[in-house]
Order: sequence, then C-alpha cells, then structure tokens
Amino acid sequence: MKIPKEIAIQITDILGNNNPIENILFGFKFFESEDAYYTTSYFKTDNSGSIIITQNDLINKSELKWENDIESFQSIKTEVFVLDANSTKSVRGRSENYINITANTEAMEKHLKQSGFSDENITAATKAINNSATDQMEIYNLFKDSKNDMVEILTEKIDDIWKDNTNKIYKFIITKNQIT
Repeated sequence: MKIPKEIAIQITDILGNNNPIENILFGFKFFESEDAYYTTSYFKTDNSGSIIITQNDLINKSELKWENDIESFQSIKTEVFVLDANSTKSVRGRSENYINITANTEAMEKHLKQSGFSDENITAATKAINNSATDQMEIYNLFKDSKNDMVEILTEKIDDIWKDNTNKIYKFIITKNQIT
C-alpha cells in the first residue's frame, strides 16, 4: 500500500523548534489527477503541537475508505494542509447555526407544516434533520476550540508523493502571535 503506516505532523516556530500549539486542524488531499482528489476529515494537534495519524485513521477518515483498488495505486500525490482562518470561522459558525436552528423542534415542525409538508413527511423530514444535526454537532465539537483563526500560519501546505508505506514527518511553521 502506498499510504504511510504512520504520519507525524509537528508545529514548529520559525527557528525549527517544536511549538506546542494545541487544537490546530490539518487535512489531506490525495490527488487522482490535477482536478480530481480525495479529501479527509480534519485532524487536530495535541498540547505538544503534534498529531500522530495511522494508516487506518487516514483511510477511515477519508473518501479512500470507499476506494476498492487502493493497492493498485502506483503512487499517491498528497497535499497536507493547515485549515485557514476564514474556513475555520465559517465551518464553526455554520455548524453552530444549524444546531441552534434544529434545537427548537416545535418551531422546525411548524415551519415544515407552513412549507406544505404533510404530517407523515414532517416526521421523516424531522428525523433526517436530526440525523444531520448529529453530524453537525460532531463537526462543531471538532471546530469549537480550534485555534486556526488565532495563529499565524507560515507553512500553509506541504506537497508530497507517497511511493510506499514508509512513515512520514511533516513540520509546519505556525506562530502564536494572535492567540490571546
């Protein structure tokens, strides 16, 4: 398999020293072609400013879990990236808004009724909305304490080509300048 058995991401300062910033979100893109790629869920640094990601974690938290022929990939062009401040704020806000909107079941059902839903369809719609709210809560919990919007990101992404399952270490320069 062309996916590393283990990937370590470490935040460093501009001098190359480990920088213990927790709750920084990182993601991966795996390119099939210039315009087609797979993505992952985000991974968050611990209090030492690092993340250890196993091969299984990477597959299970990505679109690769649905890929039948990962073994046949000759190599995998990869982009490891830090989520930018605007995206962090946007996802956090959208998730929180969705949760708040769906928390008032009575108002939601009233709105569905006013929109022409039958009682039977309201039950199904409410169930689907609640399932989505559960997913949004997971996203919100990941993003609520992320600090991507409070740091200066000097290394935004690292491109690599994986040719085997050798362990990888990626170092990103991120400073605490904006954390209060």
